[in-house]
Amino acid sequence: MKSLNTPVVHRLALTAVTLAALTACGGGGDSGGGASFGGSGLNAPSLATAPAADSGDTTKKTPDDGVPAAPESAVAAVDRSARPMELPDTVWPVNYKLWFRPDAALKTFVGRADVEIDVREPVDAIVVAAHDLNFARGRTTLRKVSKPGEAIPLIPTPQTRGDFVQLRLNDGQIAKGKYLLHMEWDGKIQFSDAEYCTPDVLAKNPLCSAASGIFKVGLSTPEGVSSDAIVTQGETNFARQWFPGWDEPAFRHTFEISAEVPGDWKTVSNGAQTEAVKLPDGYQRVAFEKTPSMPMYLAFFGGGKFDILADKFKNPLDGSDMALRWFTPPGRSDWAKFAMEWTKVSMDYYYKYTGIPLPFKKFDTVAANDSYDNKPNTGFGGMENWGAIFEFADAVLTKPGDKPSLYSVTVVTHEVAHQWFGDLVTLDWWDNVWLNESFARWFERRTTIKFHPEYYSFSDYVLDKHNVIVADLKPSAVPVQRNLNDAGSFGFISPSIFVYNKGSHVLETIQNYIGEEAMQKGLQIYLKDYAYGNVTPTRLWTSLEKATNKKVADIGDSLIRQTGVPLLTVDAQCAGDRTYVNITQESFPNQNQFPASTWTIPVTLAYGDAMDKRETFVMSNNATQVELPGCTAVLAGPTGQDYYVSNYSAPSWSNLLAKVQNFAGNKPLLLNIERDAFRLLGVGRITQAQYDQIKGVLNLPAPLLAKTQLSQQKMAAVDAGGKEEYPHALRFQGKLPLRENQKR
Repeated sequence: MKSLNTPVVHRLALTAVTLAALTACGGGGDSGGGASFGGSGLNAPSLATAPAADSGDTTKKTPDDGVPAAPESAVAAVDRSARPMELPDTVWPVNYKLWFRPDAALKTFVGRADVEIDVREPVDAIVVAAHDLNFARGRTTLRKVSKPGEAIPLIPTPQTRGDFVQLRLNDGQIAKGKYLLHMEWDGKIQFSDAEYCTPDVLAKNPLCSAASGIFKVGLSTPEGVSSDAIVTQGETNFARQWFPGWDEPAFRHTFEISAEVPGDWKTVSNGAQTEAVKLPDGYQRVAFEKTPSMPMYLAFFGGGKFDILADKFKNPLDGSDMALRWFTPPGRSDWAKFAMEWTKVSMDYYYKYTGIPLPFKKFDTVAANDSYDNKPNTGFGGMENWGAIFEFADAVLTKPGDKPSLYSVTVVTHEVAHQWFGDLVTLDWWDNVWLNESFARWFERRTTIKFHPEYYSFSDYVLDKHNVIVADLKPSAVPVQRNLNDAGSFGFISPSIFVYNKGSHVLETIQNYIGEEAMQKGLQIYLKDYAYGNVTPTRLWTSLEKATNKKVADIGDSLIRQTGVPLLTVDAQCAGDRTYVNITQESFPNQNQFPASTWTIPVTLAYGDAMDKRETFVMSNNATQVELPGCTAVLAGPTGQDYYVSNYSAPSWSNLLAKVQNFAGNKPLLLNIERDAFRLLGVGRITQAQYDQIKGVLNLPAPLLAKTQLSQQKMAAVDAGGKEEYPHALRFQGKLPLRENQKR
């Protein structure tokens, strides 16, 4: 997901500001907003025939259905599973048939589901997650797949904590076996009026957003004529406002989504549309193909008076065509032309990089406006629903003749990257959300630099790294991947600058160590081994290590599980015809609440007469010595992209600056040397005179110096904003159990 709070910072995937806004906008863990019970039965037609007992997972379809088969695992016996955190692991959904119908005013909706489930051992109750859903009295039943005619009534009972509902028999346990669970309910459509974001709430949180569950958006023409539409938002646990179910990432299963909506609407969901039947009341019944196995938060539906820009994407792996569509507000389909072309370029890159095609016949993006207060955002810019991305039109659509914004470039490729990193493979739990977002940020930067360097360059990436460093030295700094045992119940969702940006720089550091080819090969192994499953940091490190003879796990864990920044001090001394490089490691002076002191980090030294020789090693101690041939100057981190700050003894600084001409064409590296020196000046490790000398010798171009000034001003503005608070995004959660083994 991509955030809309800054030009280059994205979402939980929600940003820190958005998390605060969403939390303040309503909902709560123990009070308010829980599922309610009772009420009359729903006047809605029955669902289609229940799924057969042996209905299979559609992730391995035959070639003649037009959908690529699931990638073969690189290792036959790979465990792709994950343990649920709050919901019991005794009942697992297999296929979820969902039907719903909004009312004409788009304020409420009714829904119904037939869910094929596997009860793995006798249980007292089936537990589902639901928020602000009213279960219809007497309409929750259970049928054995082997005896489909016998309906067993279940009693929905709310749990005392969180948004969980126990579906119980009147007496006794539910036996082990395969069942068809039937549920009916009604719920609210968000954005229906101003009650959700009241003036008091808006005064505290201007980004207050009801963009969760099913919510209403505006479709505004260029002339200002507006009509209402509905879309859905499931991440993190907002799908439970749309339908009851198993909304933890560990539960991957298939969905068959259908709906009854106004007859003049165009509709879109994850799968290709298979049906559109006019009904006597002016509505239409629409249905969509069964999805691949995926977590509940990626389920999506959109409907309204959209215009459509249609095109085709040619699969570079086999030459086949995939239908591409951009759904836009009326009269704005031509505003999506740049985004459509950029979608095709991004998809071509990811297909070639991963070697894995998407498991869909079509690929859609929906762009809509915010109808509540006409602000240009609702706290995030896009959501990576599998096969059906959602974007806010203000963020991505470009008026013909205007230049696309940087954000419109990055948000498109960011969400496309998620189709593999987040959707094909999914985090096991939200404290590992960086496995979704850091990869999307990393690929977003790579594709933009490669195809649109006029918007973003490696020099910009260096500046971003130093912005992260500034944030990583503050009291509010948190690890990219927080340990739930330390963080308690809720506080494990890192702010975006860490879970998105720092994580991407950790990935860049690892790539610099193992090489681009090994990184690509390792990520292909990662995607193939864990396709349609769940991933953890350990599973990522293991995949990367399979592609290289280098160890990655200690490096990765060291950088993602600690706050702060390594500071390396290099002292190179010549003796005879050898250079002895003494390197010490410490934590850069910081205000961290729990500062680290030592990291395991890969260090590359540039040396030689032309500074074109390289020596790479892994440093895990506070001090080490490296011996190099000849008498030579030494530079640590010659890409300028590794996540540490480098200082030098006075003679080593002098020797390095004398060799700067060898790097004259490498502006990102020179910029990183200057930024390191600026950081060191700020904590008194070098003098003003030394910094001025370094800056003078580097002789950075004026436009680049201007960028550094702008970057410093932005970070100063963040500092002036007051105390930083990062409340949890899982607004409706009950108390979480502690992780038994965070390094799994």
